[in-house]
This record gives sequence, structure tokens and C-alpha cells, in this order.
Amino acid sequence: LMSAFEEEGKKTNRPRLLLTAAVSARKETIDSAYQVAQIGAVLDYIHVMTYDFHGSWEHNVGENSPLYKGPSDQGSMIYYNDYAMNYWKNNGVPAEKLLVGFPTCGHTFHLTSSNTTVGAPARGPGPAGHFTRQTGFLAYYEICTFLKEGATQAWDNAQNVPYAYNQGVCVGYDNIKSFQAKTEWLKQNRFGGAVVWTLALDNFTGMFCGQGRNPLINTLKSGLGTGTSCKAQPNPPPAVTPSQQPSGGSTGSGFCTGKLNGLFPDPTDKKKFYKCNQGQTDIHCKCCTRSQ
Repeated sequence: LMSAFEEEGKKTNRPRLLLTAAVSARKETIDSAYQVAQIGAVLDYIHVMTYDFHGSWEHNVGENSPLYKGPSDQGSMIYYNDYAMNYWKNNGVPAEKLLVGFPTCGHTFHLTSSNTTVGAPARGPGPAGHFTRQTGFLAYYEICTFLKEGATQAWDNAQNVPYAYNQGVCVGYDNIKSFQAKTEWLKQNRFGGAVVWTLALDNFTGMFCGQGRNPLINTLKSGLGTGTSCKAQPNPPPAVTPSQQPSGGSTGSGFCTGKLNGLFPDPTDKKKFYKCNQGQTDIHCKCCTRSQ
């Protein structure tokens, strides 16, 4: 596959497509399913799915995506971010290739006693959310509604993530505080970045949480230093013909000479792009849009 990507890049005169994979964060699956060092040498990025560690399939309340070790992490049953990411790294994958999974959802449990803490006995899933309509699962914006309806929010100090409970239902999830903690931990460990599961489960409308639109994703972007928005230019600059040297472009009679139609990165500035059309350099911009 990598050879095919490289060949396609040569034919189209474009940068090679990235080769990535989403992989398990569970030790037993990693040991049985992957040749870790070998795929680490080939792939550009590895998206580690550091979520769904615990859910209603279990008999005790657990966190969806704990950062650190919890009371149930014993023997080979070790389910938390710090262990999973370092297990991949220690088995041969460069840290800069590893992307940490950040979930915008939570798993719910039906409590079977008055105990409401992490580890409390549980049986089956909590009720389905109004929008996602799946038992045992809530989107972040549905968790905000759960909190507004009277749920008690608590913080799991050991695992550095929140949980909440109300009327016999408990949910383990992530919020702005845990996203901030995980982002700082990610940077301290020099991992390559983050992958979100999923964009549609954050409070994308801004209606439910009182935190604006996409509060979790924006917290992550800000923490990683990628929060600057990209705005289209209202009036694109004049087209540059192949005989002209485009501003900030490469050498030769024209940046787009011999290239297919489409967007291409400026080789001298990764934040800028050229839009090529029939061999002509139409636009040199920081954020080219379809309208341009």
C-alpha cells in the first residue's frame, strides 16, 4: 500500500498520501493482533483508540477513557490512557507517530445499590439518550442535559476524569477539565497529537452545555496550539500566469506548470497553498476554499 501511495504521488505530482491506522488500546488485543514494531516503522501515524475502556457490558461502574490507573486495573486487565500509549511506544513505535484518542461521549451504567462511585456494582446500561438513542451511551451534549436535570458531577482523582450520577444511573465521560489534563500529559510525553471520536458528539450546536460550540474540541485545539481559525480571503489576488514567479512559490516558469488541477502546499511555507487550474497558478492563500 505504501508503494502504491508513493507511485500515485509521483504520477500526480502531489505529496504522498498518509498511511495511518486506528488501533486498539487494550493490551490483550495489542499482543495478539499487531506486529507493533513493524507497523510502527511503516505507518505515518497510529491512532490509538484510548476510549471504550469500560461500559455497561461490565458489572461495575468504570470510566470510559481514564488517564491513569484505577482500582480495577489488575493483572493483565489494564485499561487507561497512560499505560496504553506507553505500551505502544515501549514496543517500538516512535512517540511522534502515536495519536491519543479523545472521546466526546460517555458510557452509562444502571446502578444496583446506593453506591454511586467508580467501581460500584452495576447491571446493564443506562437509558438511551434523546438524540443518540443508544442504551448505555451518551453524547457529550446529552451528558450536559443529564447534569442540568439534577445529576451530581464528581471527579475521579485517581484517574483524572469526571463521572456523574442521578436516579440510579451513572456515566463515565470526559469534560473540559479532563481534556485539558490529557492535553498537557500528551505534550509532556511528546506524542504526535490527538484524534477525536467523534466530531458529531461534541456540543456542536452550542445549545446544551453553556460553553459555546464544540467546547471539548476547541479545548483540545487550544491546548495543542492549533486553535487559530482559518478565514477565506474576501477578494482573492489576481491570477498568476505560468510565466510569472508566484509570491513565495518555487522556482521555474510557474508553480502549477505540469500539475493537475487542485490545491498544493507551498514548499516554502506549510501554512500556505496554491490552487492550480489548467497549469495556471490561480491563488496563493493561507486557507483556500472551494469558492476560491
